Amino acid sequence: MSYGITMRKRLHVLLGDVVSSRKIGDREKFQRKLSETCKKLNSMYAEDIYSDFKILKGIDEIGGVLSTMASIHEIITTILDQLYPESVRFVLALDYVDTALETMDVARMDGPAFHRASGMMSRLKKTKLMFDLSVDDEVIDAAVAGQINSILLLKGDWSARQHQVVREYEKTKNQYEVAKNLGITQQAVSKTLNRSKWKQIRDIEEKLEHLLHGYAKTRTGGNASGD
Repeated sequence: MSYGITMRKRLHVLLGDVVSSRKIGDREKFQRKLSETCKKLNSMYAEDIYSDFKILKGIDEIGGVLSTMASIHEIITTILDQLYPESVRFVLALDYVDTALETMDVARMDGPAFHRASGMMSRLKKTKLMFDLSVDDEVIDAAVAGQINSILLLKGDWSARQHQVVREYEKTKNQYEVAKNLGITQQAVSKTLNRSKWKQIRDIEEKLEHLLHGYAKTRTGGNASGD
């Protein structure tokens, strides 16, 4: 008598929930932007992705499955930059995926990792925080979630002009080029960067990214196994 083997794997499920999505005016345009953002993520972070990012609920939610959490902060930053001025809250949960694993389709996959992520998102929505993490390591959960929330809350206070100047400066790394591109003075660029605390925030981000990449190297990925 033969028995089917249930394949399962410990993976990181990342869900992103668009804040106040019902207030978005041109929903079709925003849905296209969401789709393009998913395509960009799937190209930029292909090495870290197990199941490509895609829209899960209209314009309300996107999701993807990661084999490692090393680039989680960069992924979140990319999403927020692409969708600005709309905001997104995120959860990342590590647990087993045991349904439709072989399809590598996040919309069809299921299991404890998805259930955990869904519960985390429900709880996160009741707070004013923007990120939660659960990777079965309380110290990492608290440290990483705390840093990412601090970064997102600081950036959340930026004006549209600050966002524009910072993004241009991150592309060029030259204040004079930013001034020329935006039609403002170099002094205005410098003042905007200082008021946004860009350098201090970037220092925190670099240390966080170093921590995440280092931590990921110490963790072994889950392997498919039979029940």
